[in-house]
Parts: sequence; C-alpha cells; structure tokens
Amino acid sequence: MTGTPLRIPARVLRAPLLALVLASVLCGALFVVRAAYSGHVAFRFFLWNLFLAWVPLCFALLVHVRRERAVHGWGIDAVCTLLWFLFFPNAPYIVTDLVHLYPRPGVPYWYDIIGVMAFALTGLFIGYLSLYLMQEVMRSWLGRWAGWVFALAMLAVSSFGIYLGRFIRWNSWDALLEPFDTLAGAARIANPISNPQAAAFSATFFAFALVCYLIVYSFTHLHAPREV
Repeated sequence: MTGTPLRIPARVLRAPLLALVLASVLCGALFVVRAAYSGHVAFRFFLWNLFLAWVPLCFALLVHVRRERAVHGWGIDAVCTLLWFLFFPNAPYIVTDLVHLYPRPGVPYWYDIIGVMAFALTGLFIGYLSLYLMQEVMRSWLGRWAGWVFALAMLAVSSFGIYLGRFIRWNSWDALLEPFDTLAGAARIANPISNPQAAAFSATFFAFALVCYLIVYSFTHLHAPREV
C-alpha cells in the first residue's frame, strides 16, 4: 500500500482496548452474578454475541498494525479485510438484543436493564473502534474522503446485515460456507418493493448507527480539530 502515514500509533490503542476489555469483564461479571442469584443460567447468547463482536476488532487491529509497520502482502490484508467485513455486523447487532429485555421472575428488572445495556453498549463500542481503525487505514491509503465513504458504506451494509441476522436468522458463517447462495438471497431480500420492512429497518438502524459513530468519532478528535 502507498499513501500517507497512519495517525494512530499502535501504542495509543492500549487505552481504548483496555477499556473495552474491562467493559467485557464487567459484562461477564454481571452474567455470573445473575446466574448465582437466580439459580439458573440465562442470556448465555449474550456471551457468544460479545465474543463475535471482538472478532472483527481483531482483524481490524491486524490490518492496522500491518499498515503501520509497512508490512507488504496484499493477500493477507485482503483476507483480513474480507473477514472483518463479514463479522463486523455482529458488533452493533447486540443492540437488537434489547428485544430480550422484559421482567423475569427471580431477578430485579433493573438488574437486567443494566446487564443488557452493558452488553449492547460494549458491543457497539467494540464495533466502532474496529470501524474507526479500518477507516483510518483507508484514509491513509486513498485519502480522507475515501475513508468516510468506506465508513458510511460499512455502516449501511452492516445495518442490512443486522436485519438478516435478527429477522432472517442468518449469521456470518452462512456467508463463509455458502457465499453465492447467501449473496443471492440477500439481494432478493434487499428489494424494497417486495420487502419494505428490510429497507425501513436498515435505513433506521443506519441513521442510529451513523449518529452514534459521529459522536464517538468527534470525541477522538477533541485534540485535533483541524482535520477529520
């Protein structure tokens, strides 16, 4: 790759990564305390979804580090980027797990509210860090506007991917195991005439995700107001 240097040294990422690790530990602790208090295990899928949220961040970190160190190898970068793309929707997808939030016997409702929100926000922030890193790689390679086009496109596509996961019950493994069938099926579902719900959900979630990302992005540039 050619272009301008990255603005985010790998050492700067230690603080946000540590914060996300602590947030994930908190989610796990809330889950364990809930299970011990209620005497039965619920919300196990939250742990799996949180794990899946970390997967794209790992690929984004690998691409970012390779770019920072000027490691050559288009093949590895392309594979990591593709895997990041396939797994990225898993991070913001956790927000839709709020559908599982309702009063349950044996556990205070307020506790479940805090627990579910902890998982949802942690997953969302993990996803935003991975998107921010990939946007930075694209910016350093093709320029600032290309970076923003990439970020907007990924938020839009991932919003549709979240619809496929929540309502059609597809997952990232489907795209890996049956890529052509998955792509053809997604194209049929994306038709706004035959499936207006998919278009409405995707557009609404995109607006929500974009506004949240812009807020997080603005926080990262408090010390660099001249360049975005």
